[in-house]
Amino acid sequence: MEAASPGSADALKQLHSTVQRYAGWLDRERTSVMVRADVRALGIAIDACADPTALLQTLETTIARLPSGELRKMLRVAVANMRRAFGELNAAASGGA
Repeated sequence: MEAASPGSADALKQLHSTVQRYAGWLDRERTSVMVRADVRALGIAIDACADPTALLQTLETTIARLPSGELRKMLRVAVANMRRAFGELNAAASGGA
């Protein structure tokens, strides 16, 4: 199987899958539930080919509310990678790669 290029829709879906997996490891406190809801909304937007920029920002804000720890760091890095991949996908779609 071939790896998806960084700016492809498949790469974005793979990154979302990673974020979804990490969110599943969170506990049951209110902020964790909010993170999982944000991740679900982001997945729906990606599947619908909608602009996930606002949802990414909301997710980043919610992740910042989590207690500090390794899982929060992993989520922040994965979401930053998603934002980067989406930016590359947008640039390629607009012809400015």
